[in-house]
Amino acid sequence: MKNLFNLGLSLIVAVILTSCDSGSMADADKMKPVSEVPVTGPVTVLKTGTLTAQSSTNTKGMVQVVTNAEGKYFVRLTDEFTTKFSTGTVTVYLSTSDKLQLATSGSFQLVSIVGKAGEHFFPISGAPDAKFTHGIIWCGAAAIPFGFAPLN
Repeated sequence: MKNLFNLGLSLIVAVILTSCDSGSMADADKMKPVSEVPVTGPVTVLKTGTLTAQSSTNTKGMVQVVTNAEGKYFVRLTDEFTTKFSTGTVTVYLSTSDKLQLATSGSFQLVSIVGKAGEHFFPISGAPDAKFTHGIIWCGAAAIPFGFAPLN
């Protein structure tokens, strides 16, 4: 009986995780993410944090808040950024804690949808509020965390 329960639970988790991997691009389009931009020249790292994987994903890399010589601000995912399900509705947030609280107004800032591994620069309007202490990688389709990074 225990094995049957474990098998059933494993199937449920697999279905949830697969829904993020094959998440509808229509859902992603509704979010209207900030466009990723190329950034050339040196950047100054203001805050940085290493991602801790969640929900049985292989999420890894770093989340950084950076500024360039022109004084523009960005959330950067570093070269080694990867997540098992990096298509569909995988999103990047800034958050007031290591747990995304979408029902709590002011506790998060949507940065963008991310669709592939590697380095990304997502522009943000000015320096983020000091209350945002974490970067979050989130699967919108399944409403589960894929990773978090404390920003120091």
